[in-house]
Amino acid sequence: MEGNRILVAEDDAVLGYYLKKQLTELGYQVVHAKDGKLALQYFQDNPFPVVITDHEMPGLNGEELITALNAFDVEPVIMMITGNTDPKFIVKVMKLGIFDYIIKPIQDFEIAIKVKRAFEFYGMKRVETISRKEQQLRLEGQLEWIQWKEKMSSVGKFKRQNQNLFESLKHSFCQGAGFGALVSILKMIRDTCEFDGKFYKIETELMELIQTNADMAEKSLNQFAEIDSLISSDVTLKKYTIQEFYQELKTWLDEISDILKIQNHKVVISDINQNHSVNFLLVNGICFKKSFIEIMTNACKFSVPNSTITVIIKVELEWFKCAVYNEPIPNFDGTIGIPIQYEHLIFEPFYRLSKNVFERYGTLDFGLGLSYVDTCIKKHDGKISIFNVKDHLDWNGNPKTKVAFQIALPIQLMNKS
Repeated sequence: MEGNRILVAEDDAVLGYYLKKQLTELGYQVVHAKDGKLALQYFQDNPFPVVITDHEMPGLNGEELITALNAFDVEPVIMMITGNTDPKFIVKVMKLGIFDYIIKPIQDFEIAIKVKRAFEFYGMKRVETISRKEQQLRLEGQLEWIQWKEKMSSVGKFKRQNQNLFESLKHSFCQGAGFGALVSILKMIRDTCEFDGKFYKIETELMELIQTNADMAEKSLNQFAEIDSLISSDVTLKKYTIQEFYQELKTWLDEISDILKIQNHKVVISDINQNHSVNFLLVNGICFKKSFIEIMTNACKFSVPNSTITVIIKVELEWFKCAVYNEPIPNFDGTIGIPIQYEHLIFEPFYRLSKNVFERYGTLDFGLGLSYVDTCIKKHDGKISIFNVKDHLDWNGNPKTKVAFQIALPIQLMNKS
């Protein structure tokens, strides 16, 4: 449902031709359906943002068409054309959920104004829909987080990992390596094992799979423990000059050379102004290093192979800012980058924009990495954001969409105690 497309349902050939000609001259893409049934078929094939329908039509009249259109997940903005000026009739059709009505004979200026308003209204509806979806997805993520916290409190902070393991985490892990795979493997063992006296015989490959996925399950429990510890306790902060911290970042980048080699990525980091070395930052090196490597690993996983990942360091208004830019691979729906409705959701526990498992990177891919990053930055009184940017510096003249992941830490001035 892209662009300025309009569906006109009008059985009068003359009026239908007039509407299509008039609206086309105004810059709209118009499709004319000669009756309500055909209009509904056109909409089902490729939904339209705005629909203009006559009231009296053979087969499927205007009221029936409106009812059918309003049953779709994404409702169009609908206007009705009618020659009936009876107030009771107007109230009746407005109650069907239409945006506006047009009384015959149609005036050129009236159709232009009302269609313009219809598209403005559709734009607002889209924003509201995105907001509602984000709120719903956020609530689902929060509910899973609450469920996990409640279940973890019942297992004594991981001291009884071998008791009720699947019952504790079955709602949080049902895919990929680890818990979900263990369930499938155990079912395979149940179906293929052979009883031999006091023992069961199982295939060697199945046993190896159990060991591999048990290791993944243990790693995930360790990550839960790290997040829980970070949330529930204070972090020890060390004083770094900005120049010292910049050198730490460069050292951490050197340590991820194996990750960069997986898809032949390069990293370029900007220089920093020496004048800023008189000020300092308060940082917990352990959790910040883990967070920075998590961000860089994500950039590698979701970047076009053989591309360059850029790290920009700058100081603005008493904030130290570190932004990681990468050229993303297309999403499953063909879009590029982070959809605006997901810019905050990706930090929620268990939420994953991509359902892929990246085995070569050795990550858990359970949707907890960025939750850890978010918690770490908040412990530093910092700010974190992710958004799309347009890169207009490509040599072929075509702008590219890049994803920017930015962290901001408050700068401590030397004259402050």
